[in-house]
Amino acid sequence: MALLRLAEEKDLPAIARLSHRTLLLGREGPLVFPSQELWGELFVAPYLRRGCCSRVAEEEGEILGYILGACSHLALTLYLLPRIPVLLLKLLLGCYGPPLPHLRYLLRLLLFPGPKAPKSLYPAHLHIAVDPKAQGKGLGKALLRDFLDCLKKSGVKGVQLSTTRANAAARKLYGSLGFRLYAKQASPFWAPYHGHPVIHEVWVKEL
Repeated sequence: MALLRLAEEKDLPAIARLSHRTLLLGREGPLVFPSQELWGELFVAPYLRRGCCSRVAEEEGEILGYILGACSHLALTLYLLPRIPVLLLKLLLGCYGPPLPHLRYLLRLLLFPGPKAPKSLYPAHLHIAVDPKAQGKGLGKALLRDFLDCLKKSGVKGVQLSTTRANAAARKLYGSLGFRLYAKQASPFWAPYHGHPVIHEVWVKEL
């Protein structure tokens, strides 16, 4: 039985490893973004250090799932901005492996952002993943339910998340806990990696 608990700084490597393993629409994509370390610094550390209500599902010392949350985008932005120059310099110097695939991924993130809901109504957002070997056991629902309860207790009035039309299991989970589709948009972001554009969606929930 997995234990749900607050995510801590010590969990950064394990969360980064799981997140990196599922970065290609739920699958591994080592050629898309080779460095697990840089992935952790950019996409995990800000949530552990400036986010809110983040949780992990742990069993016998192994992280089987996580939910990373932030009560506002501003806190994450203020954390990352002063660190970007150093991370970029290290990337260009080859500290994270070949710079080109990383730069390509990050540039495409800037060029092709997915749809967003108004931050004034839905200030919180989240990222969630469960290890493929532990899927189907209710961990995702348990993590998301705990996260939403934490947001409510913190006085947050709304939350949004991003997914893709192809992720049927995730969309079913979100719908079961009261999220609704707010907007969708065909995005070319994944085309070089997935072979074709993907429909990006933003889902929202009032708290």
